[in-house]
Amino acid sequence: INAEYGNGTICTMSRRNCPRLGLVCTPLDDINLARAKQISVSDIVYYSMSDAPSREAMQHERARAEEMGLSLSVVEGGPRMDQIVAGGPQREEQLAKFAQSVLDMGECGIKVLCYNFMHWGCRVGRTSYDVPVRGGALSSRFSVQEWDDTPVTDRVPSREAMWENLAVFLRAIVPVAETAGVMLAMHPDDPPLSELRGIQRVMNTVGDYERLLATHPSPHNGICFDVSLFGLMREPHQPSVPGLIRHFGDAIKFVHFRDVVGNKFEHVEVFHDEQGLSDHVHLSLIHI
Repeated sequence: INAEYGNGTICTMSRRNCPRLGLVCTPLDDINLARAKQISVSDIVYYSMSDAPSREAMQHERARAEEMGLSLSVVEGGPRMDQIVAGGPQREEQLAKFAQSVLDMGECGIKVLCYNFMHWGCRVGRTSYDVPVRGGALSSRFSVQEWDDTPVTDRVPSREAMWENLAVFLRAIVPVAETAGVMLAMHPDDPPLSELRGIQRVMNTVGDYERLLATHPSPHNGICFDVSLFGLMREPHQPSVPGLIRHFGDAIKFVHFRDVVGNKFEHVEVFHDEQGLSDHVHLSLIHI
């Protein structure tokens, strides 16, 4: 199950490229921390799509995880950045807050920040959250046939303007991440489509990720490799998902183990073992 919708299985990459298994716990409480420990998870992700935790909250949650023998190693979602993405009038203020949050993460020993660059007018897209799958479980679906693609009324930037906004962000934040010892891990657009509701999206192809890394080369400018989304975005002539893992190599800082059936226009989320893909991905991660 993906992080946005419940307990999400993730993988963090250590400096020696040895994957560690982690979990998004929703809510992040003692019961779920105990369950994480019981199933041999080593790492916990602090997840919020609305804003980043304060330094005090990070310290508190890290101490609570450590009491269970777990490590709070990732913040997913990150500081609010709608003005950064859109190039709005409060961009500089948000950049300053984002930089401070990255420094706070470094001081708290939390070394991975998973974020995205989807416009806040339309971020994650789903058309259902109650699709029956194996064993009667309920899952999510995206279907362009069911999607309301009514354009948003706000002024939205062009694709190239979005890329310039991203370049501004990277110039400001990557040096801070280097100082703090924090790895930035960019999550793909979800679904990986170039436009939704009239809003351009810039992280939905393999080429987009190559451009991301080239825009500001740094070991701290990295990738969140969502297995399902990279599987959906790759073109037939491009490498397989395990091949893409080998292609991006050390740039992968964080992995979402998630699987779907379908294509980028019509797909349903399924269990990790449904197509056997996660096993191949795990072996690829070990050998990059």
